[in-house]
Amino acid sequence: MSIRAVNREAGLGPASVHYHFGTKEALVDAVLHTYGSSVIQDFKARAVEIAAQTGEPVTARDLVTMLAQPYLDLMATRTGSGRAWVRLVGQLLHSEPDRILDRPSARLMWAAAARVYPHASPADVRRAMRMCFTLLVSQLAQAGAGPRRTLDADLLVDFLSGGLDAALTRKAPGQAARTRHPKTA
Repeated sequence: MSIRAVNREAGLGPASVHYHFGTKEALVDAVLHTYGSSVIQDFKARAVEIAAQTGEPVTARDLVTMLAQPYLDLMATRTGSGRAWVRLVGQLLHSEPDRILDRPSARLMWAAAARVYPHASPADVRRAMRMCFTLLVSQLAQAGAGPRRTLDADLLVDFLSGGLDAALTRKAPGQAARTRHPKTA
């Protein structure tokens, strides 16, 4: 979308966005910051809690809930603007993933996952958690986007939890290892 279109849709003068933000990228950053800080803080607190948890076993469902709950809370409390924000995050996650999940947040996510899957390689944990996060946000971004798009959050969490378990659980002796497919361009 062009800056001109943003100004027109907002009912502003042709130079308003440029005057207030300087660039379209700065405008996007400001929009991301609108809810991003609280979502990231909530996520980080949950990740630290999981990584430090002792006693009770931590599950894949705990990991997926750690990722999902801040977004679900936002979408429940800020119905219109929260859902629009999640759609923007979903779009940017595919083109600029590091803009959405910064390195410190990613490290906390990986540490929490390593607690659940201590025998998985760090590389496998990173790949599986990035895929889980991308799929989660993509599905949340689509929820409510059309007349029949509803969100079954429990099913989504169960589905992603099962995927993490399948990808990161060590296979028992005698059981075939999962097949690795070569990377595609």
